[in-house]
Amino acid sequence: MIVGEPGDPPEVLDLEAAAEDRLRRVDADPADAVSAAAASRLRALAAELRANPGTPLLREYRAICGWLDEFDGMEDFALLAHEYRQGIGVTRSPATADDYLRGLIELAKRTFGAP
Repeated sequence: MIVGEPGDPPEVLDLEAAAEDRLRRVDADPADAVSAAAASRLRALAAELRANPGTPLLREYRAICGWLDEFDGMEDFALLAHEYRQGIGVTRSPATADDYLRGLIELAKRTFGAP
């Protein structure tokens, strides 16, 4: 199943994929209000990122990801980022796309040991 819209950046596609995962849970259990709300939150964050593709935080995040990729830290970070997205609407509640990016940046910095 293809998620997102043509030309979406990877950061948006990741959020859309997490939303689709939550929606599959709702399909399996229509009473799963937590997953329904999480899917809605994830889609809202994706839409906000889609509408603001050049924010300073997104540029910072991409720069850190480039550094991690260059120094073989991307695999560890990717797992943490996936777990972070899976927790949105359940254990994590970023109110805005900037909050979401700040959370990812914090995880990325921890991946390479920055304070």
